[in-house]
Amino acid sequence: MHEHDSAFIVELANRVFGDPAKAQDWLHRPSLQLGGRTPVEMLATEDGTRRVEELLTQVDDDRRLA
Repeated sequence: MHEHDSAFIVELANRVFGDPAKAQDWLHRPSLQLGGRTPVEMLATEDGTRRVEELLTQVDDDRRLA
């Protein structure tokens, strides 16, 4: 598995949501999929960063299918 830093995750969120303000809101909102933690909190570890990346990919896929 590859490793990404927080700047990559922010850029990915910006792309997925199409708006930096919406991306920042998502990154700072607690997520049930992350056990009630915010995506930003999860970026403290490699595993957490990977989980946030996977969640963003899922959100992106869901938006494309809608």
